[in-house]
Amino acid sequence: MLRMMLQYELSSMWKTVLIFSALLLSYVLTSLVCRKIISRGKISAISIPIKLELAVSQMKKAGTPSFGGIAFILGTTLSVFLLGDLRESYTWIPLVAIWIFGCIGFIDDYAKLTKNSSDGITSRQKMAMQIIAAGIVMFLVNSYSGMRSTHISLPWNPAKTIDIGAWYQIAALFYILYFVNAVNITDGLDGLAAGTGFSILVLFFLIAIIFGLGFGSSVIQSVISGSSLHLALVICAFLGGLLAFLWYNSNPAQVFMGDCGSHALGTLIAVTALLLKIELIALLASGVFLVEFMTSLLQIVTIRAWGRKFFSIAPIHHMYEQKGMSENKIVSRFRILGILCVIVAFIFFTYKYL
Repeated sequence: MLRMMLQYELSSMWKTVLIFSALLLSYVLTSLVCRKIISRGKISAISIPIKLELAVSQMKKAGTPSFGGIAFILGTTLSVFLLGDLRESYTWIPLVAIWIFGCIGFIDDYAKLTKNSSDGITSRQKMAMQIIAAGIVMFLVNSYSGMRSTHISLPWNPAKTIDIGAWYQIAALFYILYFVNAVNITDGLDGLAAGTGFSILVLFFLIAIIFGLGFGSSVIQSVISGSSLHLALVICAFLGGLLAFLWYNSNPAQVFMGDCGSHALGTLIAVTALLLKIELIALLASGVFLVEFMTSLLQIVTIRAWGRKFFSIAPIHHMYEQKGMSENKIVSRFRILGILCVIVAFIFFTYKYL
């Protein structure tokens, strides 16, 4: 749109202006939609009931409107439509992925709302839709991005990559499913998932800029050095949306992102990592999501295998909440851990590529 009207070969200054304009525009648009959702929540019920096991600790949150994820999805999309180059696969593939998974999350949120229950669609229904969605996203990445490498780079060895061949497609599909569900599990306290995801996306933004400037391995340069700046604009727009959302999601939250938002955030993290070929670096950066996911997975496995819980409650942030730690302290400490994970990941990245 606006970006397409400009001369294709923009100066570095104009590219920088466009990228950060996307952040500001997305921030403004997301803020407007968040306010609309909050005001709508005051006159009609658009909140999702609290889970029974969290009724005591989170009863004060009852009535808080959900569907906040719609705000930053719309803010990001409109910003990219106005300022991005939609001819570029590294622009439209992440957007399409966000919308596909965001719609799955919306369906689950809407089911919870209409049923007046903390349970929406069944886990089997959700997983089936997620698998189909991940398959579609992988088809788009393979068919249109130009990134068809089946190699996985080892962050601790600058010269080492492992080619897993056809298994890469299966691994990438589960990689997307992992991030979508890990973010969804983490989204249980005010600002936790959004704040943790924000720091990870800042790292991805820096990496996209570094690759776009021509630094990195020759393999990366030849495939995505010309496209990663377009991806950087999408990431920056999403960061602007997350910033605006966090303004209203900070404790005490005025709006929740819901499954719609957590699915979109997890998808963007996964797809960006695949497009930039930083799969293992992304796992290092998302250590908080990994711990949250593993505690929930371990809880499910032990309950189904032995009929008893491994933890008193899962995921782990609710365990600390159950022990009496304040929500603000839990979120602050998890964010600090998240930033430390991002720093460690960036150190490995510089060792690998710079």
